[in-house]
Amino acid sequence: MKTHYNELEPNIYGKIAQTLQHVTPILDAGCGDGRLVNFLAMKFGKKSFGVDVSDVGFEKARREAELKNVSRMVECVKADASHLDVFGDKFFGGVVSVYALHEFEDPLVVLREIRRVLKTGGTVVIVDFVKGGDAERLWGEKYYTPTEIESMLKDAGLKEPKISFLYKDVILISAIKA
Repeated sequence: MKTHYNELEPNIYGKIAQTLQHVTPILDAGCGDGRLVNFLAMKFGKKSFGVDVSDVGFEKARREAELKNVSRMVECVKADASHLDVFGDKFFGGVVSVYALHEFEDPLVVLREIRRVLKTGGTVVIVDFVKGGDAERLWGEKYYTPTEIESMLKDAGLKEPKISFLYKDVILISAIKA
């Protein structure tokens, strides 16, 4: 279903790139069809990884990466974000998750696993819809308030959360691993 949220993607990707411009490598937890992974590889010329519980979109991601000449810098892996065993401790400089936090069975477990694979000083960026917004009414899914997300980040051991609204019901929160 096409909605006005599709039009926000360039702005969201730009904000993510601005936040993660100095880190490497980057992981997209819940990468879907790999659009963001490919964007980050193109933008920075650095290795970018994606994980998703479904590999249905990976072929599209591979084709796009080849067309954009970044296939050597992009890797998508079928994995549950709550068990990133394929990656070692302190592997990533940045981890991003877009419109996926509300989809995770236990977001706190996922955030703790993200913390494990994040380098000390690394940055996590969460973009999602907020509770009570248009998206909740549109899709009938359960979302979290900014305060709930901030609390989950802190409970996962991530520090200095910074909150900004990208749209009236789309939030970007970044935090660091101290």
